[in-house]
Amino acid sequence: MPGWILIVLVVVFVLSPLAQSIASAIESRAARPNVETDGEDAERLEQLEERLMLLGEEVHELADKQEFLTRLLEAAPGSPRTAAIEDETG
Repeated sequence: MPGWILIVLVVVFVLSPLAQSIASAIESRAARPNVETDGEDAERLEQLEERLMLLGEEVHELADKQEFLTRLLEAAPGSPRTAAIEDETG
C-alpha cells in the first residue's frame, strides 16, 4: 500500500507541474506570430495591439468600479446582506 501512495505523490507533485509547464511553453510559442508581414499588415497589427491594450485597461477599470459598487451596496444600511447580518447578530 505505501508504494501506491508514493506513486500518487510523485504524479501529483512532480509530473503534474512538469506537464503544466510544458503545456504553457507550447502555448506561448503558439501565441507568438512567426510570420513576417509587409508594411501594411505590420501597421494594422500594431493598431490592433494598441486597441487591445486599451480594451484591457477599460475592462480593468470597469472591474474596479464594479467591485467598489458591490462593496458600497453590501455596506449600505437596509441592503439584503446587511439585513441578513443584523438578523444573525441581533
